Amino acid sequence: MGGQKITFLKGPSEGGDLPDSPINDKPDDAVPFVVLSIAGETFAVDISRVREIIRVPHVTWVPGAPEYVRGVINLRGSVVAVLDLAEMLGMAQVEQDSQTRIIVVESTGVVVGMMVDSVSQVVDISPSQLEPALRTLDESQRAFVVAQMNVDQNLIGILELDEILNRSRATGTVNQTG
Repeated sequence: MGGQKITFLKGPSEGGDLPDSPINDKPDDAVPFVVLSIAGETFAVDISRVREIIRVPHVTWVPGAPEYVRGVINLRGSVVAVLDLAEMLGMAQVEQDSQTRIIVVESTGVVVGMMVDSVSQVVDISPSQLEPALRTLDESQRAFVVAQMNVDQNLIGILELDEILNRSRATGTVNQTG
C-alpha cells in the first residue's frame, strides 16, 4: 500500500501526473479538500495547503499588476497578494458579494490569497474517486485543473496550487516568506 504515483493520460490536452500531494503518499486513504465555487463551477484544493479562509477585506489595487491580481491585503501585518482565480482560469468574473472569500494558501514558502465566489464544504477525497481532467478544458484551465471527481452529482475540478503560484512567481506578483 505504499506511496504509488497516480498518473493520468498524458498529452497536450489530456491532463497529466497528479503532482506531489498527500494523495500520492496515501493512495488508500482519503484526503480532505476545501470545495469552492468560481463563476458557477466547483473546484477543490488540498486543505493541507490552506492557512485560512477569510472574508474579503479592503483590497488595495496594484498599478501595473497582471489582470488576475486583484491587489494586496494586509493580513495581520503581512502584505499578501490576492489572485482572482476566475480570471486565471479564463472564466467570467462574478460580482463580489457576502459569500465571496479569500483562501489564503502557502506552498514552498509563498503565501497568497485566492479570491473565490464561495467556499461550501470540506470533502474527503480518495484517489480511487479521481478521474483525468476533462480534455475539453481550454489551455488556461488545463494547467491548473489536474483531476476531477463527482460528489453528489456535482463535477469538482481539483486545482493544482503549485501551478497557480508558479504563474504568480513568474510575473513577480508574490513574494516568498522567510
